[in-house]
Amino acid sequence: GLPSRPVPSTARPVRPLQQVSMTTARHLRPLIRLLFDCSRRQLRVLQMSSTMSIPRGIVTFSTVSSLPPSTPCSSKATPSSSRYEEAVHKLNMLQSNSATIQKLKADARREQMQLQNVPETVSCLQRLGITIADLDALRAIHVTGTKGKGSTCAYTEAMLRALGLKTGFFSSPHMVHVRERIRVDGAPLSEQQFADALFAAHDRLEKLPPSDSDLPRMPAYFKFLTVLAFDVFLREKVDVAIVEVGIGGEYDCTNVLRSPVACGITTLDLDHVALLGNSLEEIAWNKAGIFKRDATALVSHDQTAEAAARIEQRADERKVSSLSTAPPLSAYSFPDGGATPRVGIDGDHQKTNLALALQLARSWLRRERPEMERRLWSAEEEEENGWQPGAAFAVPAVWAEAIARCHWPGRSQILECGRRRFFLDGAHTVKSMQSCVEWFRSASSQQRANDENAEKMNGKSGGKRRVTTLVFHCTGDRRPETLMESLKPLPFTRVFLCPPMVARSLPASSDAANFFRPPDEQTRQSIECEAAWRRLRPDMDNSCVRRFDCISEALAELHQGEEEEEEDVLVTGSLILVGNVLSALGHK
Repeated sequence: GLPSRPVPSTARPVRPLQQVSMTTARHLRPLIRLLFDCSRRQLRVLQMSSTMSIPRGIVTFSTVSSLPPSTPCSSKATPSSSRYEEAVHKLNMLQSNSATIQKLKADARREQMQLQNVPETVSCLQRLGITIADLDALRAIHVTGTKGKGSTCAYTEAMLRALGLKTGFFSSPHMVHVRERIRVDGAPLSEQQFADALFAAHDRLEKLPPSDSDLPRMPAYFKFLTVLAFDVFLREKVDVAIVEVGIGGEYDCTNVLRSPVACGITTLDLDHVALLGNSLEEIAWNKAGIFKRDATALVSHDQTAEAAARIEQRADERKVSSLSTAPPLSAYSFPDGGATPRVGIDGDHQKTNLALALQLARSWLRRERPEMERRLWSAEEEEENGWQPGAAFAVPAVWAEAIARCHWPGRSQILECGRRRFFLDGAHTVKSMQSCVEWFRSASSQQRANDENAEKMNGKSGGKRRVTTLVFHCTGDRRPETLMESLKPLPFTRVFLCPPMVARSLPASSDAANFFRPPDEQTRQSIECEAAWRRLRPDMDNSCVRRFDCISEALAELHQGEEEEEEDVLVTGSLILVGNVLSALGHK
């Protein structure tokens, strides 16, 4: 665990549970039945023959511990909060509200304002007793991109950990619990570890003002978590830290890393244009801002010519040791002569992320653990030139096993719950939504084939009718039509639109509490999504397109389907939506 540090006492008297309104109870009763189905139903997928092809990434839950809280959201933690909840409450109070974010996007001086991100992060680190030079000890792999950077990091971390290295992994956003963002050896910090680290850092930052009076005393939410992650990784003495960029690269607060061993850029797409620019060329300039002198720079193979040219220019400016393009996954060879590996994160689009992860992991070994690399590829090392970044290679068995075990929630994920099968993917750009639709078509078709085979094996035929439902929301400045265009051809029986809120109201100590956008703004976005879908699919009956005030109400309505029906539910459009659906379904 983390070294113990003095923390303030948080013991408070426990108050009685608040009464739940009749309206809330009416909405939650069907949801309770839905969740009960999850725990009592024996999953058909577990009964299938081992020879059947089952897409990776399937998660099942046998129990559901609690329903979403329904207490009003406020700036005070509830008296009955645990110490972890008190820590989350303190953290949530650092969230910037929507008005502040919109002001930054509209301000002509936004670039100048973004320039403060790294200096503010440096100031916070120094007040915790951490210098920029100290971060060199993390031997970091720094990864940015528009789509797939989290999956790329997850694969990279899994492969290096499989070799016995102690890993730190910082990612965003979280799916259910904020402590998921900071992982050591693949596991999120425990509630106690997270609370200990947060209270110690928060208290110190409160007591020690920044030396520059123009800088705020307390950092914003993501900046605080970035500083906290670096603090934890240094205390834990990790061998390597895999760090996912928040937004962009040049101005992201993770860019305090001055000497990463390797830097990676995944697929680029138009996203966060108000902050990063309106063209892929501008976005590429910003993303490549993570390149540092002497680092090994690697990019995925699917960049546009304009983006690739700008990345190359930035690599020259930053004087990286080398810039290489990761070859497609088909160029690698896997154990037993296989060209297609068994992967833990499903979907053809994930092959690009895995191909880049393989390059990042081996490039790191080449620089930091050459003796380990020689043991893994002794035959290759005997060749005249040996391996160089950008070249494909034979994947060792230990990495193939790590790739198969790797799991990254909310991305190409399938879970069974009663009569419903949820397909969850946080696609939120045009390219990622196209990939999501391809994955859903393939995965749902394969699952239905598996169902039919299982019924035949059990001597059954003519199974229940299966219907298809979409649960959708898009956040930020994204236009829903641009994402829905790819979803339009799918044969949805019904479409549910809802804000990415677990319940109509949440306590400020909840991991799912969102102060970035107030409920009325999220509701307005949901209304826009509903209107956009009706414009795209005027042929759908009005009663089949429904809008709900929160996720719990949408899930409760799912249970109202016919008992003789089984249902495929695609949840997409927002990682926040996907994460909070997982939370509402009891994912731990």
